[in-house]
Amino acid sequence: MIPRKNSVPSVREVKQSHVEHEHRVVTPRGTSENSPQAQLGIALNLFGFHSDNFVVPNVAGLRLRHDDAVGGFFDAPQVRADNTSFEGRRQRLDRIGKILCINHRGVELSGYSESELRGANIFELLLVPEDREFAREMLADLLKGETREYQVRWRTKNDGIVHFDGASVPRLSESGEFLSTLCTLRDVTERKSAEERLRKSEEKYRDLIEISPDAIYVVDADGICLLGNRAGAELAGIPQDQLVGTPVTDTYLPEERHLFREKLEKIRMGRIVRFERKFVRKNGEIVPVEVSVSAIRGGYFQAVLRDITKRKQGEALLAGEKQLLEMVATGVPLKEILNALCLIIQEQRSGTLASVLLLNPDGVHLDSIAGPSLPSEWIQQMEKLPIGPCAGSCGTAAYRGTRVIVENIATDPLWDVPEHRASALKHGFQASWSNPVLSSKGKVLGTFCMYYRQARIPNSDDIELLELATHVVRVAIERDRAEEALRASERVARGQVEALTYSLDVLATAPAPDKFLGEMLSTIGRMLGAQSVILWLLNDSNDSLVLRAWAEGTNFAKADPEHPFIKNPPSWKEDPALRELLFSGAPVACEDVENDPYTSIELRQYLKSRGTKKFLRIPTLVGGRVKGFIGIRHGERPPYRPEEIELAQALAHQAMLAIQLNEFAEQSRQAAVLEERNRLARDIHDTLAQGFTGVIVQLEALEDAIACCRRKEANQHLRSAGELARQSLNEARRSVHALRPQALQRGNFWEALKGIVKNTTAGTALHTTFNLRGKLRNLPQYWQENLLHIGQEALTNSLKYAHPRNFETRLIFNTKELRLELRDDGDGFKVNARRDGFGLAGMRERVQQMGGNLTISSARGKGTKIAVTVPYNLESTL
Repeated sequence: MIPRKNSVPSVREVKQSHVEHEHRVVTPRGTSENSPQAQLGIALNLFGFHSDNFVVPNVAGLRLRHDDAVGGFFDAPQVRADNTSFEGRRQRLDRIGKILCINHRGVELSGYSESELRGANIFELLLVPEDREFAREMLADLLKGETREYQVRWRTKNDGIVHFDGASVPRLSESGEFLSTLCTLRDVTERKSAEERLRKSEEKYRDLIEISPDAIYVVDADGICLLGNRAGAELAGIPQDQLVGTPVTDTYLPEERHLFREKLEKIRMGRIVRFERKFVRKNGEIVPVEVSVSAIRGGYFQAVLRDITKRKQGEALLAGEKQLLEMVATGVPLKEILNALCLIIQEQRSGTLASVLLLNPDGVHLDSIAGPSLPSEWIQQMEKLPIGPCAGSCGTAAYRGTRVIVENIATDPLWDVPEHRASALKHGFQASWSNPVLSSKGKVLGTFCMYYRQARIPNSDDIELLELATHVVRVAIERDRAEEALRASERVARGQVEALTYSLDVLATAPAPDKFLGEMLSTIGRMLGAQSVILWLLNDSNDSLVLRAWAEGTNFAKADPEHPFIKNPPSWKEDPALRELLFSGAPVACEDVENDPYTSIELRQYLKSRGTKKFLRIPTLVGGRVKGFIGIRHGERPPYRPEEIELAQALAHQAMLAIQLNEFAEQSRQAAVLEERNRLARDIHDTLAQGFTGVIVQLEALEDAIACCRRKEANQHLRSAGELARQSLNEARRSVHALRPQALQRGNFWEALKGIVKNTTAGTALHTTFNLRGKLRNLPQYWQENLLHIGQEALTNSLKYAHPRNFETRLIFNTKELRLELRDDGDGFKVNARRDGFGLAGMRERVQQMGGNLTISSARGKGTKIAVTVPYNLESTL
């Protein structure tokens, strides 16, 4: 204890009362330490002292409370000169390690009894084997009079392990001879357990971050790396043992280093910060990374960095693909689209040179359409080499229709074409991967190729990129060709419209059929640039071809008697191509008259003599049946394109349509004449015949009146007969001019019908009645005319043949139809036995025109009933 004014007196005063005091103790290392205040006892941190060096008065009632204080605790009543009651863990050893004495705490921790411990060798009984050699070396130092501090482990009686921090002080005689050593031990088992748990936790943490695929760094507030895993070293591009001490700001771009401090400020506010940045590697390469930084204990920061190069490449590729598809959709030229694709692929893979080749129409060569980074000399070399089983990467891929991977151009047998290989090596190409571009139908359209200036083989990502690029090329090519086909189709449509417009003009100005056909054939020749156009029709009666029209320019009357089909009409059967055309109904194109095996000898000689080198035959169809064909001749010209054949077919259809329309027009004209004749016959019958019937009725009444000397009545009948005759003559004139009956001009149909019936039967014995049910509708004009004439015809027939006493006219309107009933009580007739006369036939025709139904009911002696039923339609309600 370091002497102070109140230190020793305070201890001595304990005899009278409890005391509280502060003191300092001297450790074996010569340092002094504060001791907390104690009540009823003092926690003495005593390290290796002997009782002879510390005098403690025999103070009754003094008891040490801090059982865990290293150096021991004293129980006042049991304090003896040798301090055997020291409870912390105190023992005295001799020069060979035998235990001379040990306090109660030591006995308790060892698990042995005090009797078992006294005299026992501490090395053999308590120390773990691993610590014995060290303890013997320490004892040797103590024998030399040296004080030692150490850590030691005991194995207790029940096989437990207790960890101690210890200090040993040798006890020497006045002459300096070693007497014993005082060992003071502090139980630090819990601390050691905590340290072990911490060590294992740190090892687990290190293992976890070490196996993480993400780069992980632990840095201090200044950005200095304190710990980094293997992935972090690989990302930085330096050995892992060089990570510690590296400033993290070295991995920032100079213009972004200020962001480091800004991020730390946010982290200090208790937030986990996530962001993306560009990571600068040791070699200067820039890698995009995703960063997550959080604060950890000790004022440090943990940063987790993930390489997002592939994700960024994928995003860039997706954006590029979207851009390309937009270009395709908006009709950007194919060459521009494919050049943009090559640049996108080159950005995705550093060191890549991309190109696109299209298969030439000859099917043998490839034409370059895109390759923005390729030398022009190499492009010419590619276009010069024909495709084949050993034609470099692209030529072989186009020939096989499968992917070709060449790792080393210098040694691959597919490049065993000296000039081709030498040219590739001259431009530094070492590897070449080519993929054929196949249409949706499996046809080779071209190739997509990736060149490299070092020998290499593709990985799975490279193959995926190659396939994606090939897919985009296919979409672009097929869209371009579809647009070209659409443009060709539009040209065909425009040609059809032009031809149709022209044909309509011709029809309007030149109705003669022969001239019209000549104009149509001339139009075909003009639009296709033909020498001549000839229409042949098949005569089914004698199975021969008939020349229908021949046009050479504006000459529509051409006819060459030397033509084989004119000189010898059955000779067409010797032409295989013509027989096939008439059988299949499909166009036939002859691209080379001189060498065509399907052209007859006579026809070949004739065509050659007229300068014809190509011809096109288009079948003319009516109702799906071949009725003939149109022959179109040409001199020198390119091969017939599909759209030209389609246009010729369309124009041929129009020519046949014109023939059909002409025939239909003639038939329609004849039908119109017949219909007009029937109309006049009906109207004359309905006017003159019915009018004369009324006149006859009035004259017969006149005759009766004269016989009975009723002059006034006779004069009335005479005037009525004259009036009826004039009305009938007037109606006949109106029928000739297709005018509306005069009776309908003065009122509606119902009033007109009643007037005619009354005028016709005036002064006769016939009694007439009229009945209207429902609301009178406004009927179409021709309905009113037909119903009026039907009523007249029924009345006339009744007066002429039935001799009735009563005649009833009934008109009924309901929600669905109108019904006109005409009934008499005359002689009647057998309906089935009677053949319709012109009057009844006319009535039926008129009812059919209105879409109605006519019903005639009659029997001998029971009168006649005629009913007309007409359903309403849209026209009838106007």
